Amino acid sequence: MQPVYLAALRSWSIPPAATFALVLSALVYLRGWWLLRRAGSPSIPPWRAVSFIGGLLTLFVALASPMDVFNGFLVTAHMLQHMLLMMVAPPLILLGSPLIPLVRGLPVFAAREFAGPFLNWPLAGRIGLTLTHPVCALILMGVVMFAWHTPALYELALRSSAWHQTEHAFFFLTSLIFWWPVIQPWPSRARWPRWAMVPYLVIADLQNTALSAILVFSDRVLYPSYSRAPRLFGLSAMEDQAAAGSIMWVLGSVAFLIPAVIIAVQCLSKKSPSSDVVSTRKRDVSPPDASLLTSEPTPSIARGTPSERRRRRREAAVFLALFLATGLCFAGLLDFAPSDDDGQALLFQGTPGRFAVTVFGPPDEIETGTISFGVLVQDRTSGAVSLDAPVELAARPANVDGPSLAAIQATHEESPNKLLHAFGIAIQEAGLFDIQIGVGAERDTALSMPIPVVKPEYHIAFPWGSASLLLLAVLLLLTYLYRHRSAGPVQLEHPVSPV
Repeated sequence: MQPVYLAALRSWSIPPAATFALVLSALVYLRGWWLLRRAGSPSIPPWRAVSFIGGLLTLFVALASPMDVFNGFLVTAHMLQHMLLMMVAPPLILLGSPLIPLVRGLPVFAAREFAGPFLNWPLAGRIGLTLTHPVCALILMGVVMFAWHTPALYELALRSSAWHQTEHAFFFLTSLIFWWPVIQPWPSRARWPRWAMVPYLVIADLQNTALSAILVFSDRVLYPSYSRAPRLFGLSAMEDQAAAGSIMWVLGSVAFLIPAVIIAVQCLSKKSPSSDVVSTRKRDVSPPDASLLTSEPTPSIARGTPSERRRRRREAAVFLALFLATGLCFAGLLDFAPSDDDGQALLFQGTPGRFAVTVFGPPDEIETGTISFGVLVQDRTSGAVSLDAPVELAARPANVDGPSLAAIQATHEESPNKLLHAFGIAIQEAGLFDIQIGVGAERDTALSMPIPVVKPEYHIAFPWGSASLLLLAVLLLLTYLYRHRSAGPVQLEHPVSPV
């Protein structure tokens, strides 16, 4: 394999907060699955656990692999990422019947006091039934898919890391809602006859086909950022767009039509139209140890026999310790970890010698301190990416005689995108600076790029992670107090053993 393709395959960018959330979800699910299996539940066979973990791994690949690193360069990479988020990960996760294992995998105190009552809350039930109604799910899927592929919103997601993550969240959550009536995960109940899922999937495929055709047959580049981006792997912007539309067309049709065919064959046969999902839904609507999902308040920590009070205090202490540990870790990753994206914008393009050079840097105002740049070097004639050409950078104040800052040799290892030469240069004074870049062993390609550097404004970044943790803690406390506000001295007839 050519070195350029190997470098592209090595271009992974691990998102810390998302990775932590996925690992935590896997651990909670596997604990719940193991407890259900130990209790003798036939509703969650091993293949369902494999499917759920496969869905989480698919999410991780979509968010951390080269598809995420290169989605600002290639529409095809961005489209493959969307296909994983919408067509692969959601059905795999739902095939794992995640609802009961996730609740069962929580600490007992959390399951009884928060997760179970929430699932039994009438308003939550009505909202869930409305969203997962096939008509609502189909409309949501179509609206979100078309809206985020309009040039305005698509370009917004390319320019902003926050909006890009919002786009991914919309795609994933609406796809979970869309696939819910098709998979019908245990212990939910179907709203429509099983045969109705065939036209449901066919209509979704028609929506997907219409959007794909727009990309394939458009006579212009729909997203201007890709027309300005350096071309990689020999694809022009129009070819890249057409290839992305073809990927969406083919993979989307496969994802929609294969389940439609399977359901049609099942409905035409004399056997039950579904596998163990429907059968278990009929005989096992109530999961083992259903008291974890009860909406009736259990006696508060201060009531009950001495042994019951000790047990409930122990359950509350375990929950509190785990909540603080995981909450603080997640909040720290959100507040202090680097962005999931490489967070650089195109600053300069030029061909002053035998190389074509593209410079990437901070997307907003460039502030004093260590400034990170990335340089893509390509052959001027063929457009082939050059990984071996040495790149050196220096900076000096513009229009001022004086020595340059120390020259820095760029390296590929500092950037998630291994096709870029990356480096950071320290500039401590505000003003206009010339960034001087030399490429090649003999510096046969040299360019100078003026950049304004400003003093950073002294402001405190809002700690979204810590604020979210505090808000969640307050909501949980209020929920507990509300549930036990009128709970009398109730005695447990059948105390539930701690998990």
